[in-house]
Amino acid sequence: MAINRRFLYVGLFLVAVGGVLVAVDLSAVQASALSDALRLWPLALIAIGAGIALRRSRYALVAGILAAMIPGLVLGGGLAVAPTVTSECGGAGGDAINQLSDSGTLGAGATVSVIVDCGELTLDTRAGSAWALTSRTTRDRAPKVDATADLLSVRSRGGEDWLGAGREQLEVSLPTSHLTDLNVQLAAGRSTLSLGGANVEHVAVLGNAADIEIDGTGALVQDIDAGLDFGRVSILLPQQGTYTGTLRVNAGELRICTPFFLGVHVDFSGSPREVRINGLEASGSVWENEAYASAANRADLNVRVNFGSVLINPIGGCK
Repeated sequence: MAINRRFLYVGLFLVAVGGVLVAVDLSAVQASALSDALRLWPLALIAIGAGIALRRSRYALVAGILAAMIPGLVLGGGLAVAPTVTSECGGAGGDAINQLSDSGTLGAGATVSVIVDCGELTLDTRAGSAWALTSRTTRDRAPKVDATADLLSVRSRGGEDWLGAGREQLEVSLPTSHLTDLNVQLAAGRSTLSLGGANVEHVAVLGNAADIEIDGTGALVQDIDAGLDFGRVSILLPQQGTYTGTLRVNAGELRICTPFFLGVHVDFSGSPREVRINGLEASGSVWENEAYASAANRADLNVRVNFGSVLINPIGGCK
């Protein structure tokens, strides 16, 4: 009986992804050890290259199996590490012993930068030009805050010593007045960015071993740039205006939810990747929804995913 090698390789890829997730869930593999192993992720590229180079040799089957399973192990490891690392970083937990509250105002066209290492970030908006910050940490170390009329910079101290710095919880409220840039960086943490009413020209979000939710409902933006290495990012696209987006994920999952009246065009790149639209597997490098041709509000997205999956309008939504 002949074996369709394409189905074999896809099956082995999915087995590898699921096997790692089950192993971590059953505590058969420690997240810390898996995190260290993921530093060898370039081996997945080597395996794919070998599979291509040897596809017409007598070693084609073995090379193809490795080219399917090693990327699957990398993707499964990335999906498993993100939520686990975020709960383990900073050592033992405990009650918050250091709390900080700060506030101020920003002028039109100001820039906001928020950097969080080993912690949780909740960001929302408030009417007017005022901003507010509340920070809680399990160690005696407060975030660094620099604020002027043109700049708000908030940087956590968790990255200085992940084992002893403790976890931070940051709550940031930004004004709905016009901002030029909003830059958010998150490492080993979780964040929820609710941008309702925001008026921001450029939104940039960067995550590493992170779980990120971006709710753009009611926001007015010109472009969105989101990048993630290991983990998950979910984006509910703004429903108004005409804007562009660049979304990049390495070893992780990207979820995109599109409002009903928004026209959406997506160019896909990267490999290997899985793309599902409305729950159904899709192929090809371009996708447009039916509303795009006549919509007054449009989003043009470039999506690059390496060793990961893209879910557009997934069952269950983006939260």
